[in-house]
Amino acid sequence: MTLPAAGTSQSRRTLPFANTDRLPEYTIAQGERVRLGASVQQTRGSVQDRAQHEGKSRRSMSMAPARRAAQALTAPVRGLAELLLLPRGRYARAFENLILALIVLSVASIGVETIPGLPGWAARALRIEEIVVVGVFSLEYLLRIVAAGEKRAFIVSFNGLVDLLAIAPFFLAGFDTRWLRLLRWLRLLRVLKLQTHILEATVAERTRELADKNAALERAQAQIKAELEVARALQMAILPAAFPATAGCDGAARMIPATTMGGDFYDFIELPDGRIGLVIADVSGKGVPAAFFMAVARTNLRDLAAHHADPGACLAETNEVLCTQNPLDLFVTVFYCVFDPDGSVETLDGAGGLALGVMPGVVFPDHTTRLLPGDRLLLYTDGVTEAFNPSDEAYGTQRLLAEVQAPGDGAAAALIERICRSVTSFAGTAPQSDDITLTVLTRKAP
Repeated sequence: MTLPAAGTSQSRRTLPFANTDRLPEYTIAQGERVRLGASVQQTRGSVQDRAQHEGKSRRSMSMAPARRAAQALTAPVRGLAELLLLPRGRYARAFENLILALIVLSVASIGVETIPGLPGWAARALRIEEIVVVGVFSLEYLLRIVAAGEKRAFIVSFNGLVDLLAIAPFFLAGFDTRWLRLLRWLRLLRVLKLQTHILEATVAERTRELADKNAALERAQAQIKAELEVARALQMAILPAAFPATAGCDGAARMIPATTMGGDFYDFIELPDGRIGLVIADVSGKGVPAAFFMAVARTNLRDLAAHHADPGACLAETNEVLCTQNPLDLFVTVFYCVFDPDGSVETLDGAGGLALGVMPGVVFPDHTTRLLPGDRLLLYTDGVTEAFNPSDEAYGTQRLLAEVQAPGDGAAAALIERICRSVTSFAGTAPQSDDITLTVLTRKAP
């Protein structure tokens, strides 16, 4: 059998139907072929698929109104179940208490019904009470079925059977159901189990919340600690690391804060004519407030030292400034002296005065003394002598003098290191009670 080829009247192709291994081919145009068998099968399959799809679509369209109607009916019931039955429902706890009260009332009514000569009105009241109990229990049973994901599994479960037994005696009209109502005591087990589950869930939730808050607190504390460490590093950086280079003198100092930041400070101030100001101070209190006041006091004292040759005048003006910059009513005890290697000296009769920042108008007298070759000037705060050991015993002045007088390296840095080791060894495991600050100035022998 021959068919005309499209596009030319001369080109013809005989369809090889005799070869069953190959599908029939039909030449549509020269050089173009189509497998007829495949096309027919695909077309047939497409028609069948469309028919099935259209059938499913028609069935879905016919079932859609019924499904929407069912959803519209069950939606309010599900909403009521969420309010009354879910642990987080608004009225769940009140509904549980109502169920407990009805269980106790129902079981107690059994004893009342056994009273001989019970009046008719009492019997009617008990009957009404039973109707109310069964009504509430039935509502709860239906709500639990609606809310259950696997309804059949709930019905045959222990909880489902207990709920059913709570209402079944009312409908067993042909039997003496009075004593059968005692089975409602089983509801107590169910309710108590539910309340235990709710309590466990609440405890777990509170535990998670507490863990989250603790984690947030730890992060905040870590951030605060990191910021305080930076502030501590900055505070230590503003203190001079070395004594000014001066012929015939050796100086050193160290400050060990009791907390992250300290209120003690020391300073070496280079003054005109080769003089050197030595400062050691102790701010009232500890921690961040004392550290801030320490920075204010040190800055003011250092700035004013260059304008006053006498230490007393410098302290007096520093006191005036601090009294105007002291919102927390802090104060600072200061020892300030000026070392003049070429100046004349007189005997030091005594020293002492009011702390800075307490009140304005205070006069600070000047005193002088001579530092001979080989002499050492030791300045320290009360954190040294008032360091306590585990037995609450103070380090004291005598132990400090013993370290100063002990033979050894006469360098200022070596003396400070020896005193710090002695204080640390004495305190042992006791916490540091106050900032420790030491300054040593040694006049070298010629």
